[in-house]
Amino acid sequence: MADGGVPAHYEILERWSRGLQMLHVAHNIASERFNRWNRVTGISTAMLSAVVGTTLFASLSASGLTGVRVIAGTASLLAAALSAGQLVWNYPELASRHRAAAVRYATLRRHVDMRLASRDQVTEADVDVTSSEWEEIEQSAPQLPIGVRRRARREIASIPRRT
Repeated sequence: MADGGVPAHYEILERWSRGLQMLHVAHNIASERFNRWNRVTGISTAMLSAVVGTTLFASLSASGLTGVRVIAGTASLLAAALSAGQLVWNYPELASRHRAAAVRYATLRRHVDMRLASRDQVTEADVDVTSSEWEEIEQSAPQLPIGVRRRARREIASIPRRT
């Protein structure tokens, strides 16, 4: 028994539940962030490609417009860089992996909360099972950016605690 008559195993799972909440929220934030970046880079690439195409037609019809050619060349390079970036960064895949991790962390957290509902029946086996499941999720979950973890902590801190 820990201080106050609460079993030590219960306190461990209670602490882990808060950690799982943070990871669940953080992976949701990361998934949303990478989905947003995918849209931003996709739309930017399409717009720049349209500008390049329009500018090239304009510069062909008016050969003396050097500024137009410079803008077209710059936009063309930027569009190519964004297209290459989309392939390298692979935002849809990252968003999907973070979303899957968020779902798995949420499921594990619900299981922990169900175990915590039976305060007097929490055992070392419950802690061991939770630890094993958590390790399995961590092995497949993508790494979280530090800023995402900070934002998740702020969001959780703003939620009133249940008593």
